[in-house]
Amino acid sequence: MKTVLVIFFLSVQSSYSGNTESPATEETFDTVQFYSSNGSNWRIKTYAADQDVHIWSLGDNVTDIVAMARSNTEKHYGDVLSEGYIIETDEGLEGIRRELAKRGLSTHLEVTDFGAVFWAPEGSKYRTKSKPQK
Repeated sequence: MKTVLVIFFLSVQSSYSGNTESPATEETFDTVQFYSSNGSNWRIKTYAADQDVHIWSLGDNVTDIVAMARSNTEKHYGDVLSEGYIIETDEGLEGIRRELAKRGLSTHLEVTDFGAVFWAPEGSKYRTKSKPQK
């Protein structure tokens, strides 16, 4: 089964709970990510200033996670996009890690108890610390 991780790096680092935003650094930047595997699809937003993460289930009716990731991220974050990576593999998380390494990225993945997976810089420890407003 195909596993897909789409990662967009943003040119800002922010805090959701602190309602702050500043320019990103080489080591500290927000991300928008999409993960799909085993029929589950997720959208993940990381807030680098306080290593906060918000994760949303997209359900199982996503036909093209890459197209969704591109259009959603360009619509909401187009003004702060800096780079993006599309990683697809038939070898699960180990395949994702191998593809990350090929691109010169950290192979550190955060794996949640409920099935979502997201990339994070080596040495970081992202956890949900705030609740998104609807």
